[in-house]
Amino acid sequence: MQIEDKSPKFELGKRMLEKQQLASLTELFDIVPYTPVAKALGINNQRLRNKIDDPRSFRVSELLDLAVLLDVDAIKLFALLHETIKKSVPAEG
Repeated sequence: MQIEDKSPKFELGKRMLEKQQLASLTELFDIVPYTPVAKALGINNQRLRNKIDDPRSFRVSELLDLAVLLDVDAIKLFALLHETIKKSVPAEG
């Protein structure tokens, strides 16, 4: 899976993800452009935004494809997803 004419933003997103400098998927997509990612994943922009808003809706295959697009270890992407989900779930009191 390739994206033609990758923006330098992909490389920045990759570096930040690898160095664990991102706190959530939202931060990743504040850097990486939605449209080429959505197109590469075979979904539209709104569907991608919905998945970012509710990261539990990502399919494993989509996350694996995203890891390939960003050229990152899928485990790092899954860790970021996990952190994003943990922050979105209210703490039990």
